[in-house]
Amino acid sequence: MPFLDQFRLEALPQTWQDEGRRWQDTYFPEMPAVLDPANWKRYYPDTPVPRLSVIMAKPDGFAGFAQKVVGASAATDREIVEGIHRTDPGGHRLDAISFSKKRVCVEELRHHMQMAGVLTLDATFDKPRWGRHWATETMEELFAMKPGEHVLDAFNIEFKSLMDSATFMSFIDRVGKFQLEMQHHFLYGPMAVSMPWMRWVEESYHLAAGETLMKAIAVAGTLDGGNFGIEDLQKTLNMWYPRGLEMFGSELGGDLVKGVFKTLKNREAQTIYIDEVLGKVKDANLAIIQAQGRCNREDAEAALRRIVEKGETVHGLAKADLLFLPDRRFFRIRGLAEFGDYRNPGADAAGVGYVYLPYDVHGELLTDHREPIERTAYVDYLRTVLPDRYMQSRHWDFVKTDFLFNDRWGTPEPAAHA
Repeated sequence: MPFLDQFRLEALPQTWQDEGRRWQDTYFPEMPAVLDPANWKRYYPDTPVPRLSVIMAKPDGFAGFAQKVVGASAATDREIVEGIHRTDPGGHRLDAISFSKKRVCVEELRHHMQMAGVLTLDATFDKPRWGRHWATETMEELFAMKPGEHVLDAFNIEFKSLMDSATFMSFIDRVGKFQLEMQHHFLYGPMAVSMPWMRWVEESYHLAAGETLMKAIAVAGTLDGGNFGIEDLQKTLNMWYPRGLEMFGSELGGDLVKGVFKTLKNREAQTIYIDEVLGKVKDANLAIIQAQGRCNREDAEAALRRIVEKGETVHGLAKADLLFLPDRRFFRIRGLAEFGDYRNPGADAAGVGYVYLPYDVHGELLTDHREPIERTAYVDYLRTVLPDRYMQSRHWDFVKTDFLFNDRWGTPEPAAHA
């Protein structure tokens, strides 16, 4: 590629190398075994062992306006490692699946190093401004975070099942793919040219690993050959998908960063993402039909249309035996476009940070006498469509205390234009 001569390989400053090593020893002690050449070649004989180095563009003396975005990216990659490598503790795992997850962790840790490098290797980032060293403070803040304290909700959900790993890589890592593609046009050159390797080599593997694992779980659940059924996997999709949608930011925003940090506004990117994820759910359903009906993909597609569009039962499979993508309004706590149809009493402008809207997985507003059902009733409903493990998690506690049952949001009313 023509811009490769603008790269250099560098190590992080020693302070952050040491901090990173301590963090890795705590959250990812298995990493040395993953990077052992003999272990690596056993699973990936044609793929080089990852190099944990920063692929850094030559600095353009950028003054620092991009720090907030870069810092968020660095935190995200660290958070993925914290969650995914703890999947299915003590449970049965195939070695290949376990090693695949660890490979993802190694590469996400390299992503963190890459973004940390953008922050720390260009001296202009840490020049004192208003009496503060912003790059140093950002790095200190990142390393001070503990699991459950991260900015993006998707990274505060515990991984307690192999289904979480599969869905995370297929759904949540896909959001990362979008960010990498859009930020290849980042106004700050070193950030922009950090994107292609992460997107086209590392992130592509993560997506493929998640999609393959999700299809395998779906097929095993259908053929009674796994530890999980289709209902279990569906509840897992219901849990992760809303948080993935929220990673794009407000559905009404993004105008200010388009052309500066990204190529698309939030809703534009989210719409493309939804179409992609719909395709991955379809792929899983086709895998189910092919396995159950012992047919090829073309025949499976015809069967899927009959099942979904006509309500028929084909190869013993009905619509309820397949997966579906929840409505984008289901279980949303941030960024929903419909929040813009409300305003706080007495406010001149429409738009609120949150309003209680109890949508079900199909996008129907759950009501009682034409009013939204009580919050406790919605909790009862959520228990029927979300995993039990989630309903006992720290993130669910956060949703209840900060959103569902938090009086600070007041009682927004429909805006006049709604």
